[in-house]
Amino acid sequence: MQNYNEILEKIKDILSQEIGNKKVLDKDIAIALEINYDNFRKQKARNSIPYYEIMSFLAKRNISINWFFFNQLPESLIENTSNYIILKYQKNIIGSAGGGAINYEINPEPLIIDKQLLDYINSNYKYTEVLQVFGESMEPDIKDGSLVFVDKSKKDINEKDIFLVNINGEIFIKRINIKEDDFILKSFNQNYIDLKVENLIVIGKVKGVFYSI
Repeated sequence: MQNYNEILEKIKDILSQEIGNKKVLDKDIAIALEINYDNFRKQKARNSIPYYEIMSFLAKRNISINWFFFNQLPESLIENTSNYIILKYQKNIIGSAGGGAINYEINPEPLIIDKQLLDYINSNYKYTEVLQVFGESMEPDIKDGSLVFVDKSKKDINEKDIFLVNINGEIFIKRINIKEDDFILKSFNQNYIDLKVENLIVIGKVKGVFYSI
């Protein structure tokens, strides 16, 4: 995959052709990607590539993501690249299925997957992120080391689904029951007791699990 500067140059080339071979500035790129210019400059300083915004930019122009990111010619591809999407993989964030995991640094990496997978698990492309599970309390349904797909647009608690929640800075993956003014975090593994808390922040609903081999 290309580095940040190479990606910016490619976007500039595309925009330059659209506006008649005029010079393209960083501000023009920010506008095209629909990113606040101050945020764009901060991302650029951190070499943080805005993958979702670039994917949207390419989709509007029917440009192959394999050509853009990997320099593969569209005619050389076996499948239509429009079938793929880039998700944020929160590699440095661990969702605990057990006693809680504290995560101080967020630095997502790109994860390219087939859109059909998200269609199958009915997860919103724009709001889906991926992170790893630590602990055995949700086994056998969610195994230690698995990857979970979390739809951050789904935050309405019910007793049937599994949710990713933040409790005082600790990240948990649990089923949630509500009793009076308390939240009861329930595990699937019978060796783990329920956890009762008064406050929590729902990050999103777990829509799918990719088991490690």
